[in-house]
Amino acid sequence: MKTKALVGSLFAVTLFLTACGGDDNQKTAQATSASEQVMKVGVCPGPYGYMVESVIAPLLTEEGYKVEVITFSDYVQPNLALDSGDIQANLFQHQAYFDNFVETQGVKLESVINVPTLGMGVFSANIKSYDELKAGDKVAIANDPVNLGRSLDVAQKAGLIELNKQVNDNKASIADITENKYSLEFVPMDAAQIARSLDSVAIGFVPGNFAYAANLDFSKALSVEDVKEPIKNVVAVKADNKALKDLFYKVIHSQKFKDAIVKDSKFDQFTRPVWWDEVAATDESADTAADAASPNAAPASSDAASAADGAPADDAEDAAKGDKTAMMLSPKFAETLVKVAA
Repeated sequence: MKTKALVGSLFAVTLFLTACGGDDNQKTAQATSASEQVMKVGVCPGPYGYMVESVIAPLLTEEGYKVEVITFSDYVQPNLALDSGDIQANLFQHQAYFDNFVETQGVKLESVINVPTLGMGVFSANIKSYDELKAGDKVAIANDPVNLGRSLDVAQKAGLIELNKQVNDNKASIADITENKYSLEFVPMDAAQIARSLDSVAIGFVPGNFAYAANLDFSKALSVEDVKEPIKNVVAVKADNKALKDLFYKVIHSQKFKDAIVKDSKFDQFTRPVWWDEVAATDESADTAADAASPNAAPASSDAASAADGAPADDAEDAAKGDKTAMMLSPKFAETLVKVAA
């Protein structure tokens, strides 16, 4: 009878310990599932979708997010989808376009930070130098106001034209050309069509994302734009979402982001943002402050503390539970059960 009682007691203890462990495992699985949040990021065809997938998404994954890249075919829907909450962020537009869209469309969005940006390139299927241009040659340029102004600014810096000095570079139009060295005929068209029209024009001013999508070789471009801050592409989120603003600023304004960009040759021609050189100094200051604030580790006071020393909090808790379990199944504990059963 006593033996049966002892066996029953041990069996009850085993069931109790197993149940505790099962509850802990279930809670851990639930916490892991709850902590993984889906982040939908809108892009357009071109290099910035690749930047999100290869550089930004891995950094967001480290922060507990599962990233889904949503590709849009135009420059309107990514902002409308963001405003409606269908996506949580987007990266496809430069600051000047974004500012104009917010002003004219009344959406409640905010830009967070700009990223390395591929400038406009001047490409040709017919000539290899501006010196080969002839009077009356056709030049393809974008017909939207911002990219039109950019094209004319690049043309002026290349020595092809002169613009009215009273007009802002980004707001210049064909009417603002005061001198046309080669008597060129500027042909405005949709920016997405320029790369496909190079056979029918002498030269084309192709925005970076469309040049990238068309696999144009920037090493063969007649000119490449030195991208100004208002023309650098930005990450945008809803204006009332401070948490996402802080998150994207943290992962992009970081040494990890910089290192990933520098290591990938696809980003070699991308103009770096003004903040680029600030990051190393910021990271070093943060590391120094963290080292100064960190207290010396206390000596371990028990086997459980020794096992958990330097381990994550979850590991330390598991170590403590392990010692407790070992104690409950020790010979002394079994002897106690025998006495109780007696």
